[in-house]
Amino acid sequence: MVDDSNTREEFEEFYRDRAERAVAGFRRKRLNAVYVPDRKAALAKVLELIPPGASVGKGSSVTLKEIGILPALRQSGDHEIFDPAARDDKGDYLAASSAESLKIMKKAMLADVFLSGANAITLDGKVVCTDGIGNRVAALIFGPDKIIIVAGVNKIVANLDEALRRIHEVVVPLCHRWDVMKHNAGELLLETPCVKAGTCNDCTSVGRGCCYTIIIEAAQSTVRDIAKRKDKPYPPEFWARVNIIIVGESLGI
Repeated sequence: MVDDSNTREEFEEFYRDRAERAVAGFRRKRLNAVYVPDRKAALAKVLELIPPGASVGKGSSVTLKEIGILPALRQSGDHEIFDPAARDDKGDYLAASSAESLKIMKKAMLADVFLSGANAITLDGKVVCTDGIGNRVAALIFGPDKIIIVAGVNKIVANLDEALRRIHEVVVPLCHRWDVMKHNAGELLLETPCVKAGTCNDCTSVGRGCCYTIIIEAAQSTVRDIAKRKDKPYPPEFWARVNIIIVGESLGI
């Protein structure tokens, strides 16, 4: 008998097709991208991409927590880790002060490898990320020799307009609630319009969480390399900095 009450396979096929379209879009623009079926495979892929002995920085990310990357890196004992979002068992920051946290953020920005989630990825191959402080998006643009972005299939949207809508109407208000409910952040975060009304009005709130937004659209070598090669195809080492892993599960916020 057919069990038509279980739609797991249909959703898996649907999300895999969308992910593969996004992967194709990234690869057209020299961005390394791969689809993996689940968080276990995502963890293995991230560990594969991190060179032995490399220092590792990261931004705050529920997705990275869900795949278990930091425990795996700490267990290996092979990497110096800079995590400004590190917290104790009660959810409080380990950094003793904002000044100490900023120092860790700056070290993370100059690590050999930077790990991040994504707020949205588009079917035509764009990564869209937003920050309140800007430490994560700054590292994604420039600094670390390699960045690794992990995103669940729930982050896939049709286009840039949908990506920005998702950020303003879903990501930021949920992240604010997450910080208050899980990490003892001040309830001022709950006073922003996106949390109170469910819509964005380009607010001036001091608790605003969408101050800096970037779009990763393509990868480029240096101008000097381009001049040398002219119209010759780029070898893989020229576009090895940006690595995007799309996971066939719903992950993160």
